Amino acid sequence: MSSEQSEAGSIPAEESAIAEEIPITPRLIGTSMTGGLVGMVLMLPLLAGIPIVLDVFRTEPILEFASFATIVGLEPSLIAGMALFGLGGTLFLPVQFLVVGAFLPPDSPRFLRGVSFALIYWIGFMLAFWPGGSLLAIGLFILVSFLSHVMYGLSLGYLTDRWAEIPQHAV
Repeated sequence: MSSEQSEAGSIPAEESAIAEEIPITPRLIGTSMTGGLVGMVLMLPLLAGIPIVLDVFRTEPILEFASFATIVGLEPSLIAGMALFGLGGTLFLPVQFLVVGAFLPPDSPRFLRGVSFALIYWIGFMLAFWPGGSLLAIGLFILVSFLSHVMYGLSLGYLTDRWAEIPQHAV
């Protein structure tokens, strides 16, 4: 590559392989789902454990979320809500990440795109599970849910990029 090409803004040789389209394969889907499962395992002790220990954990938002279980004929329950939450983070969000991850910041390191992805969902999580109550409960909720989603995104992005690659789509 000549110096003229790099000054003109062409893609460096190291990134040219990444810039090629990376297909979404069953192996890649399985890898991202594994990253999602590890992320869920890492985030749940922080997301639920600290609020339970401090006695500010509320089950009402989980029960409201569990109303999605009626789509498949199940009654909303705490177990159904937790199962839906776990399935979403393990099965559905990782597949969405494979589709949109190529379009998220930052360019480098690529695994941090998982954090960008998770923080988009953190906003929805905050709206869906807002605790109300005391300033301590609200502050704790914001901090713990933020850190939990960062951990999830790091896991999803790092493991997907390490064991496979975050797909790059031709647009």
